[in-house]
Amino acid sequence: MGIAPLPFVIGNRAPEFVGATASGRFFSLDAQAGRPALIVPLGAVGPEAAANLLGRLIAILPQLSELGVDLLPLAPATMPFTERFSTDRSVIDLLIYLTTEPEVAFRQLDGAAVAVLIDRSARVVDAFALGEQTDISQTLASSIGRVRSSAPTIRSATAPALIIPNVASPGLCRALIDHFEASPHEAGVMASFRDGYAHAKLDESKKKRRDMELTPDSLLHAEVVSLLGARIAPEIKRVFQTDILNADRILIARYDDTGGYFRRHRDNAAPHTAFREFAVSLNLNTDEYEGGELMFAEFDDDRYNPPAGGAIVFSAALLHEAAPVTKGSRYVLLTFLGGAEAQARHAAWSESQNTKVS
Repeated sequence: MGIAPLPFVIGNRAPEFVGATASGRFFSLDAQAGRPALIVPLGAVGPEAAANLLGRLIAILPQLSELGVDLLPLAPATMPFTERFSTDRSVIDLLIYLTTEPEVAFRQLDGAAVAVLIDRSARVVDAFALGEQTDISQTLASSIGRVRSSAPTIRSATAPALIIPNVASPGLCRALIDHFEASPHEAGVMASFRDGYAHAKLDESKKKRRDMELTPDSLLHAEVVSLLGARIAPEIKRVFQTDILNADRILIARYDDTGGYFRRHRDNAAPHTAFREFAVSLNLNTDEYEGGELMFAEFDDDRYNPPAGGAIVFSAALLHEAAPVTKGSRYVLLTFLGGAEAQARHAAWSESQNTKVS
């Protein structure tokens, strides 16, 4: 018995839903924004089994509160459920009756319920079956670190960079690292321009890392492109109001503690890179190295370092650098994304070069 692929897909946003408690409190997932939550759809089990499960969930409410995670038990607004819980004072303001039709009431397993952990942006972090023998607290502990936030700080300035956690699963991150190590890779070069022509320049005084291109013939390439479209492009649209239409080549890179770094630079400064709109840097193993953070000197002195599987997205025009790795090896997936105007600029540049050569 396995978790169905829809509607909860780890890494994607949870589907929108609305409902209300018996006490009349209205609920929408949009209003949950900013708070992680444990969603428990009960539509797959009968009212009595749901009552037993609710008792177990209520028992861990103090633990959830301490972790900053809200509990969202969901039930279909059907007669068996409403009659069963109409006099249960313990759930009158807790159990959310969905206004969605019952068949869409987030039933994931035949005859069993699931718990779905979402982060503060409603991205699905984990989903697990809730059997009679499931230790909910212990099972939750294995993934709670992916929704915890650092202590809040007061900022007077910050770089306009978007950090998106939980883009790639731990399994995919490890697969990309293994693919890098099993494949030929070479010293990273820089895009340069001389005498009217583009060329690749090797200069380890400015950039020192190992690169390999993730080519379309790799099975991992299709999975990465899918994630770029499903989990990063919508966030760019939401935050920067830009529709993403294309991606540049995709690289896997390794910065080593033998001096891995990339000094200050802009990613679209040369004529043949001017089409680049957004740089994407997706960390694959954040907790396995020291140093390697991104810095944006024009804005602040902070160091930006998304969690493993998380990406940082920023304008290719921003001055930035990758700090030296001081311990271990930092693996990262890199690419550039752009919209229609960027695509047109790239096409115009390519045409001009063809004309020049001919």
